[in-house]
Amino acid sequence: MAHFIACDIDHTLLSDAGDLLDDNVRALEQARALGATVILATARSYAGAKPIHDALKLDTPMVVSNGTLVVEPGGTVLMAQTLDPKAARSVVELFKDTPHHWSFRTLETAFVHPEFDRSRPPFDNLAHYRSTEVEALEEKLSGYSSLVTASLFGLPLREFYDRHTWEDMALSADFYPPSHYTPLEALSVMRSDANKGSAVRWLREYLGLSNAPTLTIGDSNADATMFALGTGVAPANASAAVRTQAHWVAPHCDEGAVAAAL
Repeated sequence: MAHFIACDIDHTLLSDAGDLLDDNVRALEQARALGATVILATARSYAGAKPIHDALKLDTPMVVSNGTLVVEPGGTVLMAQTLDPKAARSVVELFKDTPHHWSFRTLETAFVHPEFDRSRPPFDNLAHYRSTEVEALEEKLSGYSSLVTASLFGLPLREFYDRHTWEDMALSADFYPPSHYTPLEALSVMRSDANKGSAVRWLREYLGLSNAPTLTIGDSNADATMFALGTGVAPANASAAVRTQAHWVAPHCDEGAVAAAL
């Protein structure tokens, strides 16, 4: 039976500089030619993942926003895990009181701080990132019933991330240092039971491939939640904690980690 392959984007499929390496593209093309089903599983939004999906000429749904959404290539949402309205209201109020720039993502749109820098892709996609005054948030978020993820962007954010017990708010939180994607530190929260692993498992079943041998590749703690679905591979640039959970450690993402794994 052909494999089911779930691949992270940033610092896995892409190099640290954000380049899509030719070796990785060719390896995925060969895997698909041999019958494998390839899906992307990423912390990126749909708007951020779509250009990579298109570059690979994939026709499969995408797992985006760290597993809170499964989306068809055309943008139709197949599965969503929204925050509990009480938790959503709490995190919105918390993020609004910081000096950082927030982004509140619903099924189809992210409502962003009026001063949020939207000059860089994918944030320049005005259909998916809409500048919003704070007074309009409750209405835009449908009374806090439609929030999927909430994010902060700024410097510094690490201390803010560390001092909160996100589990007490029924939330799961991830911290991201500056990267090719954004020069700012970032913090993203979602419901505590949402993760890439559960979303990829759902998509594998949705596609009728529950019994397919599965290969998952990624560098983050979020990616490690996929490893139990089959063979989990981490690139050498992943943290020690993620590498320990992987079944095999591939070369650095700058050296074609995905191609090496395949």
